[in-house]
Amino acid sequence: MNRKPMSSVVRSVCVPVLAAAMALSASLACAQNSALDPSPRGDEWWAQRNEEKKALVQEGGIDLLFVGDSITHGWEGAGAAVWEEYYGDRNAANIGFSGDQTQHVLWRFENGELDGISPKLAVVMIGTNNFHANTAEEIAEGVSAVVNTLREKLPSTKVLLLAIFPREDQPQEYRDKLARANAILEETEFDDAVHFMDIGPWFLEPDGSLPPSVMPDLLHPNEVGYQLWAEAIEPKVAELMGEPAPKGWKRLFNGEDLTGWEPIGSDSWHVEDGMLYTVGGEGGWLSTDREYGDVDLQLEFRVPEGGNSGVFLHAPRTGNPAFEGIEIQLIDDYTDAYGELQPWQLTGSVYAVAAPSREVALPAGEWQKIRIRAAGHRVMVIFNDTPIVNIDRSKAQSHAEEHPGLMRTSGYIGLQNHGSRFDFRNIWIRELASEAASE
Repeated sequence: MNRKPMSSVVRSVCVPVLAAAMALSASLACAQNSALDPSPRGDEWWAQRNEEKKALVQEGGIDLLFVGDSITHGWEGAGAAVWEEYYGDRNAANIGFSGDQTQHVLWRFENGELDGISPKLAVVMIGTNNFHANTAEEIAEGVSAVVNTLREKLPSTKVLLLAIFPREDQPQEYRDKLARANAILEETEFDDAVHFMDIGPWFLEPDGSLPPSVMPDLLHPNEVGYQLWAEAIEPKVAELMGEPAPKGWKRLFNGEDLTGWEPIGSDSWHVEDGMLYTVGGEGGWLSTDREYGDVDLQLEFRVPEGGNSGVFLHAPRTGNPAFEGIEIQLIDDYTDAYGELQPWQLTGSVYAVAAPSREVALPAGEWQKIRIRAAGHRVMVIFNDTPIVNIDRSKAQSHAEEHPGLMRTSGYIGLQNHGSRFDFRNIWIRELASEAASE
């Protein structure tokens, strides 16, 4: 990961340098951050669970490891059915402990909990319980110490580091502190085996509130929340574990030909070396050969300098699919070929309706990844693993007259030819049960 380095990511940073005075200062600074001080807890249940988890580890054969606090611990409670669905056949182990802070995880790591195993992937989500005693910077240092200690002890294990989940059971000052810790972690420089991912928006309403229907106590997920968690990370988990496909997903493009697709308005689409591309020219679009309702769609794309395209959802085959359906814009965000781009024209925007919350596009010529989830009234866009759009399209009535596709609940999926070369690959889809009835 190319992230901005932190000065105190692990305790080893506090090694004395230059002079005794500096060494003392550094030592005191480390000692003051309790999030970095490996400590056990005095609870009897905690000690018993620690022994049980060490015994589980000693059995070996663990390919997927979940590390965390009560939210991770809850995979054994409210999340048990979802765990069985997603991880029951993946040699997965849960070492989440209710109430744990980063210092407790560090102690567990140093006292046998990682001995003798070599998982393919560890999913880490820790730090929310440090919010009273530690600053945002200290929390980020503690989380980083957990990640780096795990990497030191398990050098062949990749890490999916999740941002601390949103919570609304505490005053705003604490929620702001955790958000600041997440921002620091996102900019932290870890090694290339560590992947940061913020799935917090998956739990939130488009207005940013945390619904009790997902986290009844505004902190711990219920079964619905664990389902969202599993769905949010599944493509990344499958990728990092080297699996051929995410659970429940199928290829929408087979990598060999246009089976399942039909050109509309032009015949400029071709397949080569597992890549689907348009050479530009006459415009038009490429449509799936059947209609879809609620979907989770993920694909990779490569835009040339000045390139422009888009992904259509719920489009009919008559009229302009950008307005008669929904278009998720794909464009060279850094081009001046179209004049100054409006926010709602940037990559990941719901074209002419909703701008991305952040600009995370890579330069033209690099492969990028976008994920689009249309479920009921909700449309989410995750661009390069970063959530950038979360809207309730049923509340976009002001756009409906010019953009009637916002109100459609089914239609064709399409790729746009906007007159330039554009490349696509690894197009995957997961059909969702309609969520309209549950909203």
